[in-house]
Amino acid sequence: MAGKLTPRTPFAYRAANTALHRIPAIVKLLCVIVLSTAAFTTIYGLAAAILLTIVFSIIAHIPPWELFKGSKPLVVMSLIIILVKMNIIHVSIEGLFDGILIALRIMVTFAAAALLFSVTTMRELRLSLTLIENGIKRLFGSRQKNAIPFFSLGISLMLGFIPRFFELWEGVNLACEARSCKRGIRRLIIVLPLVTERMIEAAAETALALEARGLGYGE
Repeated sequence: MAGKLTPRTPFAYRAANTALHRIPAIVKLLCVIVLSTAAFTTIYGLAAAILLTIVFSIIAHIPPWELFKGSKPLVVMSLIIILVKMNIIHVSIEGLFDGILIALRIMVTFAAAALLFSVTTMRELRLSLTLIENGIKRLFGSRQKNAIPFFSLGISLMLGFIPRFFELWEGVNLACEARSCKRGIRRLIIVLPLVTERMIEAAAETALALEARGLGYGE
């Protein structure tokens, strides 16, 4: 359906014209940083971060539970943290509570980041970071004209590899499904090297593209 906004992969951009989509990319990035910081400070900050993430996802017409697509490794890690904190030999209620809080903080940060990529294109993010970098340079009296904004370029490239990783992971997983490869450790052993190899190739391709545009090391 044309109006359906469900992405094929986690962290994928969902084209729409909601209020959240129209907010400048840098504002949304700062909001994610603030929400993540608040979640890891106090329990009230965590509660506010959860509430605001849900509200923002509704504004973006994205069901909140869809933000957790691709979070299975984090869920497993969170369960391990809870078990360690709880101490399964001498069960600690306080440790259980602390473990649950840590797990919630991890998950809300993941959801906030997923929401950012769902409503922001990498081009928007790069342009916003470039404007800020150029503004800082002018503020400190930089005399370089038409200088390449390396900092914003580096940050946007780093962030851009996150949705690319999930896209590659989903593609390899679908290929395994088509070949009736069973889930579990066996599939992980197959998928992980393939995705790692493809990510290295993608990084090399990006580096070559940057060099072709005169953005090589030492420039």
